[in-house]
Amino acid sequence: MRRLVSALGLAAALVAAPALEAQARRPGAGPRVVRPPLRPPGKTVLDRLEKMTPEQRSRVLSKLPPERRKRIEEGLERFHQLPPSEQEQLRNRLERFDQLPPERQIAARRLFARFNQLPEERRQLVSEEFRRLRQMENQDRRAHINSDEVRSRFTLAEQQLLQDFAQLLVPPETTP
Repeated sequence: MRRLVSALGLAAALVAAPALEAQARRPGAGPRVVRPPLRPPGKTVLDRLEKMTPEQRSRVLSKLPPERRKRIEEGLERFHQLPPSEQEQLRNRLERFDQLPPERQIAARRLFARFNQLPEERRQLVSEEFRRLRQMENQDRRAHINSDEVRSRFTLAEQQLLQDFAQLLVPPETTP
């Protein structure tokens, strides 16, 4: 379970990296929404970082705020400690994330940020529920989120996280 939470943290750190890289390249510029370009499959942030030499990676990461750089470096270290099957799952998720339209990527980043603010034990519980929801069909997911079971196990804020996560799982063309 701890590996899954670490992997989700790594995913959140890596998916936010392109926007931070762009901000780091614009010293003195105010915050603005950075729309990440859609990349061909296999060109995730993780892929790019792994293909860099240690010097290149250090140079790119040095442009980020120190705490952000540290989190990404720690995330990469945790990633390399994962079993190959879990590394592949994370790579697939990152690749699917990179293929999302920019507005859905932004929504996912916000969701991950809210998720990461939960206490550790609640993150584990919500993470398990994310996994359950991912395996359900859309209609079953909606019914489950509105069930007494979910209402009794999760706070209102956690229920909102689960609803927002479920909304991200719905393909854009079927989003109400």
